[in-house]
Amino acid sequence: MKSSLRSMERYLGCLAVQATLRPIADDYVDRWAAAAGRGDPLPDVAELFEAAGAVNVPVLSPVPIDAYLRQCAKTGRTPDSARIVLAIAHAWAEGDLLNLGRTCRCPARRPLFQPPRPGIREG
Repeated sequence: MKSSLRSMERYLGCLAVQATLRPIADDYVDRWAAAAGRGDPLPDVAELFEAAGAVNVPVLSPVPIDAYLRQCAKTGRTPDSARIVLAIAHAWAEGDLLNLGRTCRCPARRPLFQPPRPGIREG
């Protein structure tokens, strides 16, 4: 019974982290897009980590999110907020399990909300 309870706590913990991080990631991406449009310096990744820490979400490893944002800056793309959320929420799992040829088994790997892609009609 205790293992089932711990499993449920971990599952709900991932969903709670995603729900908490989503507005932070959306704000960061909006500021990124605005800065890129004006030609201003892009927001620092440390701001993202500080905002996550302010709502008690630990950043287990800054490497996946930092690498992703550097690649976006290099190629001129706007980051995806859902990918930012998953990189923060599952950084340890990605770094540890993918090196072993496995994937994170957490059902929360799918974002809680995935906006429709531009150009694709709903229905």
